[in-house]
Amino acid sequence: MAFDPDKLRELRDLPQVVIRTEKHPQSAVVIWVVVADDEVFVRSVRGSKGCWYRDLAKGGFAMLEFSGRRLEVQALAASDTDSGQR
Repeated sequence: MAFDPDKLRELRDLPQVVIRTEKHPQSAVVIWVVVADDEVFVRSVRGSKGCWYRDLAKGGFAMLEFSGRRLEVQALAASDTDSGQR
């Protein structure tokens, strides 16, 4: 999922965002994002034990909430060496 330059800039400057998955829209979880180049990365402090992480690992959609707005996203696993180094 590509992000426009304004959203990338805004996400780059945020200390945290909230995520709600399609499967669990009632559960709001605070996560931290990292913007590297034109890509947005998120990590789960609980790793694969995190509910939102497991939901997205199965290919579902989620909603990021920040600055009073919502942004629909879809996660893709970043398992390659290059993305891990960013």
